[in-house]
Amino acid sequence: MGYKRYVKENVRRLLYAKSGNVCAMYGCNNPLVYTNAASVNEICHIEAVNEDGARYNPHLTEEYVNSYENLILLCPTCHKKIDNKQNESLYTVHFLKQMKQFHEQQVQEILMKKAVIEPPIYLKGYDVKNIVDSFNDLYEKKVDKKYVYKVLNNILSMKIAIRSVVYGIAILCREDETEQVDVHRLNEMINLDLYTYAEILMLLEQQKVINEINYTDPLDGYETADGDWRLVQNDYLFKTTQGTWYLKKRGRLFTVICDMFDNRQDFYDFIVNRNLKMLGNLE
Repeated sequence: MGYKRYVKENVRRLLYAKSGNVCAMYGCNNPLVYTNAASVNEICHIEAVNEDGARYNPHLTEEYVNSYENLILLCPTCHKKIDNKQNESLYTVHFLKQMKQFHEQQVQEILMKKAVIEPPIYLKGYDVKNIVDSFNDLYEKKVDKKYVYKVLNNILSMKIAIRSVVYGIAILCREDETEQVDVHRLNEMINLDLYTYAEILMLLEQQKVINEINYTDPLDGYETADGDWRLVQNDYLFKTTQGTWYLKKRGRLFTVICDMFDNRQDFYDFIVNRNLKMLGNLE
């Protein structure tokens, strides 16, 4: 009899976000969506919906069959190839899940590189001694000028949306006098779509500006209505809405710098507009 075929919109969007708009098949670079034509992407079920489909498993639930974990995005050519039952011994469940994981890791690495799209900045002509002293007065883990230059170069070289989020993190944490990041209020302040916002939080966690503390174990997750266990360690859409986020050392550095400016506009001009001359206004 098989299972009912349905894919929830949030699952569909997560697949698109993590695919990088490229077919997940090894060696295939076909785009999934063309800008001037209809969508050609295909959502492929790793374990089939229909009884006569490749890799069909009668012991699953419909919730799992149509979940993110059981879906992979492929171009029509590759989708047809892996769903051919004659190729079932080659394109096993393990093979496809491993291929999907590898593809998404590659996409994440590319996103990290694309995040650094602004021209490089050169801070060594600017004195950051006041920043070093202010930070070291507050925290046991000390910093030096080299560390400050490195962190500022990394963040100020990223695209403006990421710098805006860093600005918002520092402002809200200073206003609330806490190191917990109110990600819901922050998103209202920055006004980004959820998928872009989740991607930025992922990048900032990788940059050690913030970290999510609730879902850090590979087995962390929640039980669905059908009794399945959904893993969420790498699901940043879930962690953006359900997680608890805190500043890390690099995040603390930006809150210290925020406090050193006379007003929020000057801090904005420095972080978001990359006005390095504002460093001369620090007290």
